[in-house]
Amino acid sequence: MKLWKIVAVSALVISGSAFADSSSDRGRPDHGHPSTGLPTFQTTNWNSEIQIYQDGKSNYAGATQSSAKKSLTDISQQGDKNSATTIQTGDNSLIDVNQKGHFNNAYVNQSADSSKVLISQTGFANSATAQQHTSGTLTSVTQVGFGNVAVTNQ
Repeated sequence: MKLWKIVAVSALVISGSAFADSSSDRGRPDHGHPSTGLPTFQTTNWNSEIQIYQDGKSNYAGATQSSAKKSLTDISQQGDKNSATTIQTGDNSLIDVNQKGHFNNAYVNQSADSSKVLISQTGFANSATAQQHTSGTLTSVTQVGFGNVAVTNQ
């Protein structure tokens, strides 16, 4: 019995240490193609994938994938009190939200296949809403500064 407890605790410590990286430079993937500048992405062997990275305080990330095949939702938040909510139902699609600063807000609803939504927010109190329902499309929003608002519908 004691051996099983030691094995279970060892496994928990080893698996938990994989998530304990506290450095702010995790080697996050670059979603730009080096020669063309076009956004590219790669999923792992999972059918669909959600990746969330948060560095700061009181950040909120809510990501939902439903029937999204070979799709990726990637949310990165650095700063305090940023908020990102995503809904992804499209196949072969990408949602990439990158927030640096404080009080930034992003909402994405993507039902399009083979499409990409890229949101980059740097600064304070920026807001972006992206609705993407047309397949084969790209939505790209870049906000730098204070209090910017962007709303897209494709």
